[in-house]
Amino acid sequence: MLLHKTNDSLEAGNPPDPKILERADAVLEEMRQAGVLVLGEGLMPSSRGARVTFPAPGQPRVMDGPFAETKELVAGVSIIRVDSKEEAVQWALRFAEADPYTPIDILEIAG
Repeated sequence: MLLHKTNDSLEAGNPPDPKILERADAVLEEMRQAGVLVLGEGLMPSSRGARVTFPAPGQPRVMDGPFAETKELVAGVSIIRVDSKEEAVQWALRFAEADPYTPIDILEIAG
């Protein structure tokens, strides 16, 4: 799974830069053509979300967004089916060519 991090502008509800979005869509199309893309979606700003925490066992706390730490939030997700971490890194690098300012976390899905 590729987790595309957000930024202050996206969190403020501004649309992505059209040129970056066009380049990212081209990478998603490459993934589709290669047969590795399972899912690719953008996410709404955290102001539209909520967070559930457990300050004490069995006592959930629900907190509406927005959330303060923008650098830890995700703006989009791409789920890919590849044979290795190295292949996932190569696809993440393709996204980095589209948007060199957005960090991408690569995580393996359990199961």
